Amino acid sequence: MNDTFKVGIYLRLSREDDGLGESESITTQRDLLMNYIRDNNLLFIDEYVDDGVSGTTFDRVGFNRMIKDCESKRINMIITKDTSRLGRDHIEFGYYVERYFPEHNIRYVAVNDGIDTFNSNSNDMLLFKSAFNDMYVKDISNKLRSALYTKKRNGLFVGCYAPYGYKKDLEDKHKLEIDNEASDVVKHIFNLFVNGSSIPSICESLTRDKVPTPSMHKNMKLGQVNIHYGVWSTRTVGGILKNQIYIGNLVQCKQKKINYKSKKRINNSSSDWIVVKDVVKPIIDNKTFEIVQNMFKINGNRSKKCNDITQNILLRGLIVCKECGHTIGFRDHPQNTLKYGLVHRVYGNCNYWSKRKKEKVCTPHFTKYQEVEDLIINTLKRIVKERFNKDRVDRLAKELNNRLTSNKNYDKELNDIERQIIIINKKIDICYNDKLDGNISIDVYKRTYENLLLEIDRCNDKKKILMDKISSNNEVNYSTTVKDICSFKKISKALISLLIDKIEIDEDKNIDLYFKFV
Repeated sequence: MNDTFKVGIYLRLSREDDGLGESESITTQRDLLMNYIRDNNLLFIDEYVDDGVSGTTFDRVGFNRMIKDCESKRINMIITKDTSRLGRDHIEFGYYVERYFPEHNIRYVAVNDGIDTFNSNSNDMLLFKSAFNDMYVKDISNKLRSALYTKKRNGLFVGCYAPYGYKKDLEDKHKLEIDNEASDVVKHIFNLFVNGSSIPSICESLTRDKVPTPSMHKNMKLGQVNIHYGVWSTRTVGGILKNQIYIGNLVQCKQKKINYKSKKRINNSSSDWIVVKDVVKPIIDNKTFEIVQNMFKINGNRSKKCNDITQNILLRGLIVCKECGHTIGFRDHPQNTLKYGLVHRVYGNCNYWSKRKKEKVCTPHFTKYQEVEDLIINTLKRIVKERFNKDRVDRLAKELNNRLTSNKNYDKELNDIERQIIIINKKIDICYNDKLDGNISIDVYKRTYENLLLEIDRCNDKKKILMDKISSNNEVNYSTTVKDICSFKKISKALISLLIDKIEIDEDKNIDLYFKFV
């Protein structure tokens, strides 16, 4: 009866089996199964191989080809070295062994586990074998997740691709260094945004100048190359402008997998992100980054209906209703005049009132934008004229230069501490690997690990003291800002966002101006 069995052997190996050594290699599996076929006088038809594919998924090239041959009746018997080779997901494994194979009259044999679906007496342990295989993957997944989490907490980069503007250090893949070509583009994007360019216009400029997108720069072939390939998107540019990596802060764990069996990823809340500050060489200075984030906050207050005229107004998002606290939304009203032709006049109303007029939650607060802007600019001019003079501005600039000189010395100390932390982290990795390999006991590992963590804490304490000193030297200094205001050659949105917190307007058109400085 044996000659009626047309055999296909299934061979699989994945990274989760690395620790099992040569005994699990494809060659070893093949030799074992071919010996079994010869010893039992079976008819060998074909072999199906998935090398480097996890057992948690059943969507594998070799496995799928084998199933097609089962359905076409090319084979009617499948042999594997053990049950884990067929798969480690006990739900999918149970489906094939307990439903699919019996329904298609397929005989399944796992040689080393003593499983033979045509011999009911040998299958008593099948359920437990399947569950054990699943738990093995879960255990490996938990260990890997724990190791990666530790590395992330210690400021080591563990991503597949370095963030745009950086590249992985050739000697240490967990360390990032600046990519000069891409970092110039990042600086250009920040500079354009700070000087008033909108994100869509930045995208158009980069695309027009044929600047390679991040995926092109990394030579990544993600999906099909279509008409959108090489086109900068607002999502990409917005992500760059908001990314803390460019001021030296490494942010990881923004996403997570649902579980060890699923490839689907979901976004973590910001409270679950791992943020390690000042572990990467910055591309953008803190002051510029702060200005950009503040501009994003202001821009978030604007109406979605605004056009190019209202989008570019200087005080956009800063003017609020004093009675209800909502922003004043502005609309462009083009008017034709005999003298000037088409003239754009911008008027505003309380956004809360305009959205809920029937409920009478507020009043219109009708506002002429240009009158407000003129008043604010003139007020700034008056304050500068009354409070500042050239000698005072020069003193502020000299003080800033002295602070920058002190910061250079602190930066050297910081670099020394960061190098020391990197060395300690490497020691932790070595210690962890020694524990996994059984070279040291768990007690020795715990004691060594705790001592190394104490060293890191001491380094971080020193680092914090230095950062506080640098921060005190980098407190918002308005010497450059004052010079810009004194000249009044150009009042930019970035400059306004530095100076003004908000502008309140009441129903009687009285204006209260709140500054960010005393």
